[in-house]
Amino acid sequence: MMGSSRCNTRSDGRLRVVHARGRAWRGFGYSALTPFLRSFLQRLAAPLSKPDMVDFPPPPGKQPQLSLPSRSGLLSKLEERETALKQREEELADLEFQLNEQKEQFEAKRLELESRSRALIEGELLLKNQKLLHQKQISRLMEQNELLALRKRLEQQEEDFRKKEAFLTTTQKRLNDQLAEREADLVKREAWVSSEHEKATTNHSRRLQAIVFTDVVSYSALMQADESLTIEKVRVDLQRMKHEGEGQGGMLINTMGDGMVMIFPSAIQAVRFSLGMQKAFNTGRTADSLRHRFGIHIADVALLPDGGIAGDGVNIAARLESKAPNGGICLSEIVYFIVKGKLPMPPSSMEQITLKNITEPVAVYKYAPEAISAMADPGGSTSPIVPPEEERTTPPFAIGGSAAAHGDGQSRSPVAS
Repeated sequence: MMGSSRCNTRSDGRLRVVHARGRAWRGFGYSALTPFLRSFLQRLAAPLSKPDMVDFPPPPGKQPQLSLPSRSGLLSKLEERETALKQREEELADLEFQLNEQKEQFEAKRLELESRSRALIEGELLLKNQKLLHQKQISRLMEQNELLALRKRLEQQEEDFRKKEAFLTTTQKRLNDQLAEREADLVKREAWVSSEHEKATTNHSRRLQAIVFTDVVSYSALMQADESLTIEKVRVDLQRMKHEGEGQGGMLINTMGDGMVMIFPSAIQAVRFSLGMQKAFNTGRTADSLRHRFGIHIADVALLPDGGIAGDGVNIAARLESKAPNGGICLSEIVYFIVKGKLPMPPSSMEQITLKNITEPVAVYKYAPEAISAMADPGGSTSPIVPPEEERTTPPFAIGGSAAAHGDGQSRSPVAS
């Protein structure tokens, strides 16, 4: 009986095996077992929970009598029970072994799942790090692209600056060349005036005349662009001015490339001629049309034997023409005071200027092309005008082919252009 044991079922549904000594051998919960093992254990424990004896109801009116089994029967039953318990113990040991194997398998699977989960977490962290690295690389590439674009823009701007600088240098050189040519032209005109003045010192007569100088704006640049076309345009305009000037009673003295010199017996005739020509040139003007400047002065001039004129008044008129606006007229003070009450022409501006080789400052009155276009028609005619007595001066040459005697006893003839 030392190795005997019993098996019973606890109230919580767990099977309990107790040795004869009273020590619990093992307990299992039904919920932890498979359905097959649970049913097997229930069948195994079921006979132990039923009584070996069947109690019949006592007969009525008699006291129940206790029937005790014999000792040999009890011993045999105990041996049978012990044998069954041993078998069940072996079965339970086998079952425990199987459960331990399943537990080990479950533990191995758990460890495998944990290792896989750890690998997945590490992979996720690696992907996050790679994503951050890629974002940094993308941002670095974007910065490099922005820097490259900025560098290209700076190089383009630098190239534009170089082109502009080259253009400005070329323009400045061209303007300097034009200025030098203009100064050389003025020097030639001064030399011509001086030579005419020297000629007049030996044999001349003097008369009070209105002097008109003209030239073309930007003549040197136009010649560089298209020489033949510019020469033809200048020729047409000079021929037109010569015709209109002679219609106003003037006389052509000389032509100098892009300009001409005319004299008039009256300041009013000279101004009327200049206004009419500038208004005609500015009306319907196109981009290809020439622009002229007029300078007018009245002075006592020396009449040279070859039909030219000389004197400080001629030099002043040439300087006034260079101060005139593009497409406008510049009058000396004396001319302005002569014509201001007889022609409706308020000046655009008035200023005191110092002319080269002229000691005293000269007051000049400038008329812009807008002011000239806004003026009424000066009313020029195609026939020579006979001015009133107070405006009349003696013409230096005979008009209509008749000779005019001068104080020096010599006659003058017009100079062809």
